Amino acid sequence: MAIKILLVEDSETQLKFLKEGLVECGFEVETSSNGAEAYKKVYTCTPDVVVSDIAMPAIDGYQLCRMLKNVEETKKIPVILLTVLDKKIDGFWGKKAGAQLFLSKSIDIKELAANINATVRRYPVTEEYKKALLDKDEANNSAQFRLNSILNDLLMKSTFSNEFRNLSDFLNYERIMVEKLFLLLSSFVEYHVAGVFFASPDDFAENIFYIDTLGRNLSKNLLSDVTYDFFRKMEEHREIKNSKFEVVRMLLGKELDSEFSDLTSKIIIPLIFDKKLIGGICFYTKQDIDYSSFRYFDIMISELLAIFKMKYQYTEKEFMSVLDGLTGLYNRRQFEIGLEQEFNRTKRHPSDFSLAILDIDFFKKVNDTYGHQYGDYVLKTVATLMKQSFRKTDLLYRYGGEELVIIMPETNIEGASIPVNRLRRMIEEYNFDYNGIKSKVTVSIGLTMNYSDFVNSADILKSADEALYKAKTDGRNRVVLHEQ
Repeated sequence: MAIKILLVEDSETQLKFLKEGLVECGFEVETSSNGAEAYKKVYTCTPDVVVSDIAMPAIDGYQLCRMLKNVEETKKIPVILLTVLDKKIDGFWGKKAGAQLFLSKSIDIKELAANINATVRRYPVTEEYKKALLDKDEANNSAQFRLNSILNDLLMKSTFSNEFRNLSDFLNYERIMVEKLFLLLSSFVEYHVAGVFFASPDDFAENIFYIDTLGRNLSKNLLSDVTYDFFRKMEEHREIKNSKFEVVRMLLGKELDSEFSDLTSKIIIPLIFDKKLIGGICFYTKQDIDYSSFRYFDIMISELLAIFKMKYQYTEKEFMSVLDGLTGLYNRRQFEIGLEQEFNRTKRHPSDFSLAILDIDFFKKVNDTYGHQYGDYVLKTVATLMKQSFRKTDLLYRYGGEELVIIMPETNIEGASIPVNRLRRMIEEYNFDYNGIKSKVTVSIGLTMNYSDFVNSADILKSADEALYKAKTDGRNRVVLHEQ
């Protein structure tokens, strides 16, 4: 059976020339002199391929192509665009319109025939597909109707996307960004409760689940259930600790809305980039709604993913600037800031905090004996054991070289000695093994706290240093408490 071509060309001379040449090459050729007529003819002649000029009055080849590719019943029909235009931008628009090929009008007829044959082989239109096209109701098949629908759809998608992209102006201001995001979402998504969560690259960071109740004062139990439900889904992709919820738009003083004891429909969407959880969003409602059937659902998720990705990368950049690259602990500069802040906080609001300095025993010998890569492995392993030994509220730093530091807020020296001694024993008992080289490692630790006679943070650091020195001179592999 001969390949059927719908040939679209507004020049009578060119149309006749191309038709005669293609018929001689063995094709069955239907013709049309404009885009509007061609769009209607696709439904009656069911071609294997559409070959169209671009430069035509009213509806041009780009628009015809976009109309065909915009609906399910015609999108599989391949389109070849012919033009005298030779700029890169012309080819770009041809591809964006969905055309399979973009060819010069000056092409030899046999070469054009070869391209048509290759295109039809690559994008075959089945008889079942053609039959379904013939059976399609033609009431809404006018070119102008379809073109208006496409233009309106493109305008809505563009507006929709721009609204989300405007949120990137607030990457620096998370709470403002959340408020504006809920304001946008509530303008087109039906929900009674919505939630947003931005994941942090910092394992010690507080995980805040922002909730929008549209101003309703809902019960704490209901919001706690939603939070639990949400984070349980997030934990399929990453362990979540130290989490809490925060209601963004609840009106203070408003009576409790007792109607919302149950939320019927929900959708929870983890947002993943580069195999990492970067955040999530959810919607709950009392109505029976299939959220995934929302017209612009895919665009919404795509735009949200882009915003969350920018937010995560911005946070990651800020976070990495305060980390030690080898151990993943906070760096010395952050230790100096953190110690000063903790000292000032406990002066304003009297409470205890403890400080421990850890030094790996004979670390130089480890490097000299096994090499610096082995030494790096030991440091990273000790840092990992530290993370396992202390609370999320405790702050861990690499002070320099083989010295590591722990600040323990709200903890006196007796309370701090328990996890510190536990860490020392864990390291002593750990079997270090790297590239087949096994060894044992011990640490010496000096421990102090914010005694009342210390006038500044430097005094606390000095006392911890003195306790560390005593631990090393007394034989190493021990914890020494500063004696006031």
